Amino acid sequence: MSLIHERAAAAALALLMSALMSHCAVVPQAHYHLGGIAGIRDTAAPEMWKSRVPGGPDLLRKGDPKIMSNAPQQRRADFDSAINFSGPDQCYQAPKAIAGGDNFLVEAWVNAQQANAPGYHAVLANGDGGIGFLICQKDEDWAVLVGGVGVTTFGKVKPGVWTHIAVVQERGRAVAYLNGSKVAVLPHLGSAAPNFSIGATAPGKETFTGWVAEVRCSSFKPGEFDPGSDFLLDNQQLKEVQKAELAARAKLVEALLKTAGATRVKRFEEQPAQTDWLIKPPATRAFVQILPDEMNQSAQILIGNGLVSRKFLVNDNNLGCFSLRRADKHIEFVRAIKPEARICFNDKWTDIGGLTGAPDRAFITPEWFAILKSRPGAFMLTGMSVGDCEKPYEWQPKCNAPSDIAWPARGQRVTFHFVSPAEAGLTVDVHYEIYDGIPVMMKTLTVRNQTSGEIVVTRFEGEHLAVQPTISRMLHVESDYSFGAANFNEQGSALGVHVSGGDAKFNGYSFGAGTTRLVRDPEWGSMATLNPAEDLFLDNPESALLLSRPTVGPNWTVKPGEKFDAFRTFEILNDTTDRERFHLAQRRFYRKLAPQSNEKQLEVHAPLTRDLRTLRPLIDQMAEIGFEMLQAPEHPGGLNYADSSEKNISSMKAICDYARPKGVRVKAYQLMMASQGWGRPEDNYNCINPANGRPGSLFGQSACGASTWADMYYDNMWKTIEGAGMGGFAPDGPYHGDPCGATNHPHHKGLEDSQWAQWKWMCQVLHEGQRRNLYLSVPDWYVLNGQNCTGMGYREATDNIDIVLQTVIYRQYIFDATFHKTAQMGWCNLNTEVLRGGMEQNLDTYERMFFTLLSSGAQVWVRGHRLYDGPQSQAMLKKWMAWYRKHYDIIHGDIIHLRRPDGRDLDYYLHVNPAGKEKGMLLVFNPLDQEVTQTLDIPLYYTGLTETARIREQEGTTQTFKLDREFKVKLPVTIPANGYTWLVIER
Repeated sequence: MSLIHERAAAAALALLMSALMSHCAVVPQAHYHLGGIAGIRDTAAPEMWKSRVPGGPDLLRKGDPKIMSNAPQQRRADFDSAINFSGPDQCYQAPKAIAGGDNFLVEAWVNAQQANAPGYHAVLANGDGGIGFLICQKDEDWAVLVGGVGVTTFGKVKPGVWTHIAVVQERGRAVAYLNGSKVAVLPHLGSAAPNFSIGATAPGKETFTGWVAEVRCSSFKPGEFDPGSDFLLDNQQLKEVQKAELAARAKLVEALLKTAGATRVKRFEEQPAQTDWLIKPPATRAFVQILPDEMNQSAQILIGNGLVSRKFLVNDNNLGCFSLRRADKHIEFVRAIKPEARICFNDKWTDIGGLTGAPDRAFITPEWFAILKSRPGAFMLTGMSVGDCEKPYEWQPKCNAPSDIAWPARGQRVTFHFVSPAEAGLTVDVHYEIYDGIPVMMKTLTVRNQTSGEIVVTRFEGEHLAVQPTISRMLHVESDYSFGAANFNEQGSALGVHVSGGDAKFNGYSFGAGTTRLVRDPEWGSMATLNPAEDLFLDNPESALLLSRPTVGPNWTVKPGEKFDAFRTFEILNDTTDRERFHLAQRRFYRKLAPQSNEKQLEVHAPLTRDLRTLRPLIDQMAEIGFEMLQAPEHPGGLNYADSSEKNISSMKAICDYARPKGVRVKAYQLMMASQGWGRPEDNYNCINPANGRPGSLFGQSACGASTWADMYYDNMWKTIEGAGMGGFAPDGPYHGDPCGATNHPHHKGLEDSQWAQWKWMCQVLHEGQRRNLYLSVPDWYVLNGQNCTGMGYREATDNIDIVLQTVIYRQYIFDATFHKTAQMGWCNLNTEVLRGGMEQNLDTYERMFFTLLSSGAQVWVRGHRLYDGPQSQAMLKKWMAWYRKHYDIIHGDIIHLRRPDGRDLDYYLHVNPAGKEKGMLLVFNPLDQEVTQTLDIPLYYTGLTETARIREQEGTTQTFKLDREFKVKLPVTIPANGYTWLVIER
């Protein structure tokens, strides 16, 4: 073609482009593709890649990229070839930036060769990488890197697939598009260094491996860009796809709106509580609200009760939690959207729900909601259901528990239904419960297998929550998957024992470790990246991913037609890290969601005999004084629950039959699993140590709750209990967390499912015990599965030391242990056998110890042959029992911890009950052998009193005290040597 003809063609093209631009919203500034060049595979690419738009810079070839005879199907009418970049020095480059300003579009058709390419690999660069932006492949994702700010990923790379990528900045706000769909909000793209390149930032720098078919840079007027028509796409086909997607989204949202029990709203009404829930429970009942957008394309769901709320976004046919907040205090705990749960099926991790695409994960803003997409490969939301809360076990009030406790707790249960995108018949239900009047939510999940084959739940994370790093310290998170401990402990068993040796896979296998973990978030993804200096400055934001998961396993096989129920995770959303207030919430939580923990029995441990002639006088004294439970007898020679012989049952039945009409329940002690080498070796009843493959475990030898021993014991214990007419069950050494490496036990496969199987068995025992209305004292932590009480503190030797020393030690136990549990959740032993010379001869010390325990509200367990041995001890017990009944409600109120016993000064604590007539009771003890006079500064906030308080010491004259600005009063007291007193506080 002659120079004249070239100029004429160029002028004609310019006129054509000018005419087209006059009718389009976007105005191309530069446009690159290989139209008119016959594509021959592996031939050299042109030395100059010319812009199809006059004025756009031509790009100079660097290195030797090749032409590939392939192109996106929907663009083949314009070109049929692409540039293949495969070497480290290959790119096309011009010494100027093209994209800029507040309203521009950059788009590219690209095809990556590698699914995962570590580092950054520029499809195109507008700038030099330090100043400007890159559209690139980062590892396995498409991403935009903004110089000086950070990277935003917006979709997984699919090697061998043509993909349309675009970035649009309008009115200074930038977003990314993938195949025509908005997928991510970007930081401002800013200005750029003088460089525009395709295939790399510069030769040898951030080089891309793959094919680029087309790149276009355009500008537009504000408000005139239309993603449905202005991209280099088959817009008709895109609109058809989008139409189908919109219809599917609308169908899901419309189905959610029809959910019975959920209310459609035009804006959320959280109805925040106006009072302190620890003093006056709010009147707001739990509720579920749904807020759809105008076109029913997305929706938000709120679960709330006036104290706490959890909000979910439904978008792209999936669901993600974007808020978990303390509604009455405006405290937000969530910083980013994560999967609802994660489950490892058959050794492959899968997300359950969840949305992705946010440009930052240190925070979230509603402006990003429209671009969020379902996580790739995640289980998809199909619907929801709303109903009443469900009780995990049967229970009805008994043993002095208040009769007005609702069970199940009043509230709402919301279940989100998810289905596998790859396995027809495999579904997961994620359940939430929210309860009236308490800042607590429960979460659990159910896997249902309706496939034709077995599914193994290898691992799971029942909660997977991106939390605010420092605010997370206000959370109390606890699951009911717990074993050996006397108090709740986030690390699980207080025993802290680990198996070592053997298969390295199982090293560090923990006995009864807790399920709660705060760990580093591998998807932190904040523009403010983590580094050690920021960790110190921000108080360690790395621990910002909350997980609730078993330490090992469960490795549970779910057969066709069966289901798998995970443990329950409870989250208390506190409004402070103040220790007393934090644990007050925990105690209120147990009162409501472990209702049997409100039961209380005064108990006597009988001597080592089943001779009714010996026990009758003791039972008679119990009925006279008001003790309600006989534990008879203790080991050795105690009851064997596994022995359902007539002889064994009848000897216990005689005791129960005598005690029952007198209002005394009977239970019996047995060392159940721990330290018990059950059966003959060939019976194969016992735990196998995974370290050496031989019998042996934490306490020398324990029975395995997933062996045939469990079947034998379970059947026989109920025959024995029912036949004898017992009213309680008192195992020592129940399931405390032992793993078992056996592979031939019928109820577990091997090591990794052994804890899960044994925990399920122990829970079954306790659930059945509550169904039978038994009182269950267990020296481990099954409080959320039916256990009534555990040890207040645990030193067996304490029971046998001098009773004078015991009084201070037990007051320390009570002070320390009643942070994590209510007083009646812990037992304290009073061993009358250490009263040398009897009760009458040691009346003062007996009385001091009895008052110490009785006034605390703890479970008082007297060990000995008699409760009294003369008229003075008899009168003393009757006096304090009358006092106890008179002040019962306040004694069983929560304890406010004021001064811990140290043996060197007064120690004291305050019972509170803001709903009672007696709002408070102050207990003061003097451990010294001299009288002490002091003025005590007593906080009365949790009594509910605000201005004045009427206070009397013992049965003395009532005085009125004015509360100061901190709700405190100053109380003068004089306590005799080794003495004590109490002060009653009323309105």
